Amino acid sequence: MMMKYVEPRPGLPVSCLLAVLCMGVLAWSLAPVPARAVAGGSVGIAAHAADMAARMQPAEQQAVLQARPIGGGSAGVQAGGGMLAWPGVARLGLPALRMPDFSGAARSADDGPHPMLPWLALAATWDPDLARRVGVARAHAEWVQGRAVVRVGGIDLLPSNRLQAGEDQVLAGTMAGMIGMGLLSGHVLPVFGSVMKEEQVRDDGALPERAAPVPAAHLADGSLLGLAMALEIAHGGAVLCGGMAACQTVTGLEAMVHDAWHFPGMVMAVPGGLGLAQDGDAGAVPAALAAGVDMEQVSAREDGHDMFGAPLRQALKDGSVRPAQLQAMGTHILASFYMAGSLDHPPSYTSARATAVIPPGTDTLVGDVEAEGTVLLQNENRVLPFNPALGPVLLLVRAPMRHAAALLADELRHAGLDVTVTVAAQGTGAPGTLPPATAQAARTLVLSDSDEDNRMISTLADLGGHVAVVLTHDDPDRTMPWLDMVDSVVQAWAWRDGHARPLAALLSGQQDFSGHLPVTLTGGFYPPGMVDADYRAFARAHVVPLFPFGYGLSARGHLTLSDLHVVREGMHLNASFSITNPDGAPVRAVPQLYVDPSPAQVAPPRLAAWRSIMVAPGHTVRVSLPVSLRLLAQWNVAGGNWAVATGDYTLSLGFSSVMLVRHAGVHLPALHVPAVLDTAPSPGTAAD
Repeated sequence: MMMKYVEPRPGLPVSCLLAVLCMGVLAWSLAPVPARAVAGGSVGIAAHAADMAARMQPAEQQAVLQARPIGGGSAGVQAGGGMLAWPGVARLGLPALRMPDFSGAARSADDGPHPMLPWLALAATWDPDLARRVGVARAHAEWVQGRAVVRVGGIDLLPSNRLQAGEDQVLAGTMAGMIGMGLLSGHVLPVFGSVMKEEQVRDDGALPERAAPVPAAHLADGSLLGLAMALEIAHGGAVLCGGMAACQTVTGLEAMVHDAWHFPGMVMAVPGGLGLAQDGDAGAVPAALAAGVDMEQVSAREDGHDMFGAPLRQALKDGSVRPAQLQAMGTHILASFYMAGSLDHPPSYTSARATAVIPPGTDTLVGDVEAEGTVLLQNENRVLPFNPALGPVLLLVRAPMRHAAALLADELRHAGLDVTVTVAAQGTGAPGTLPPATAQAARTLVLSDSDEDNRMISTLADLGGHVAVVLTHDDPDRTMPWLDMVDSVVQAWAWRDGHARPLAALLSGQQDFSGHLPVTLTGGFYPPGMVDADYRAFARAHVVPLFPFGYGLSARGHLTLSDLHVVREGMHLNASFSITNPDGAPVRAVPQLYVDPSPAQVAPPRLAAWRSIMVAPGHTVRVSLPVSLRLLAQWNVAGGNWAVATGDYTLSLGFSSVMLVRHAGVHLPALHVPAVLDTAPSPGTAAD
């Protein structure tokens, strides 16, 4: 799944709509030696960073531990567009770099009001190369705005199960890592981590416990696995803590990231993530440093009560913090910047803000995300795609979706369909309150953005015509009491105006549905006592959800899987199988491989690998998937590695977490798998 990448050309057109898909950017390398030219890969980068950190004077070593509001104070924040600046060290040729305040949700690249694409649409594509393209485009958009550090959400230190990149660590870590790879190719540093505002809260309000301290070792095969995958796939980056909980919540983070993973880069904290300290309160600083944080973001809202400012100076003065610790933290910071190359090629902030114009979006990236990520959940009687020969289609919406319906109707008409838009009055749903046109409609398409439409949809279905429902909301708990009464259901994720054209192409049959769910659609139902709502929690409770993780249909045909074989090859498994398309149209397949955990564990299977592949009609394709032995192992605290127990392991193949149709076993001896991440820069480039 590793891919080489290319640096984006300065004139590459980029749509502003891409701004939401990533959340943080840094720029390009360090002092005289370009980061990606440093000999020895990540080891060489770490050595070069350590040498540069050692050249800094004590005041410089402390200054580089913070990113502060541009200009200082609330007025400076306003003047700087809400951005922070890492100061650099001018004496050593290290330029200042700018970044957003990472404590809030993502904003568009130019801080304007542009709509932002839904993350879950990208996750639902299960397409790593598309995620990399998104990262490349975002790098250009951020670069021309003078921002050199960007936050990539979808993964976090603490488990959530409902973040933007989906509920599985392997899927989320891979997609976030590919975005990061694209960002790094454009001299922008990805900082991996989420914030609370990006979490999809359960309808019943239940949340996993995040207040009590938890050892990093307990999260090694969960949330930290996704983070490790992102860093390794991207070949660099940085780690963010303080989003889902304060940094001190995960204990032993420093040992996991730098000692076990051998990751040379930094851990960052959002404003307030280390706690707030009064000036001169040095007592809290050692505990903050023990959290493993290297750089602190400071906000004007903190009134200067940050940890790495006056309190740290006092702690150094009284000896509770040693200067060598600051030098080590500076080394981690510089190593991340070397991985991105930000310091050799920093973006120009002032000229970019004054003169940069983002060209009109002439590429197809926005449409590709929505077209590949829209999921066909149900298609009884093959109502979709709509056949123009079968007569007109009535498009029914409530008033909040009037604008979206008008855009979609125009695109459907361009596709050759006869479409009429009808807007239902408030309170529609009781018998006799539907618009009169619905009584004569043989085919009705409903755009629905909330449960408030449920009564209207049920009443419409009672009329006896064919009904297709398009869900335009990200809510995994959306209830569907009308599910058995309608013909077709499509999950189109949060509506954006740019989605009208690709959605029309899907509904009219110009393009086939190929998205698969990155989250479990629960229907608002959770088994008793369930705190999590992911696919493994449902499997543990022996309950089948409304629509399972990984699920998605094609409107053109079906595929078959066969001949699954699994062999061990060194420190990974290789699973090979055949996929056949017996129908008359090409189908994009997303076969998924799941693995049972260690024989000593009693736990449901987890996603291990997948492949997004187009299968031509009447053809059979042989596919091979590598599977890391880390996914079959338990974390070995004493050895700082992964321990695979002797025993028989089962790998299962299918098209969702519950539709597993082929199984194969493999016997493994006791093994110890190194935890060291391969974050060495990619040695070459390839055309995008």
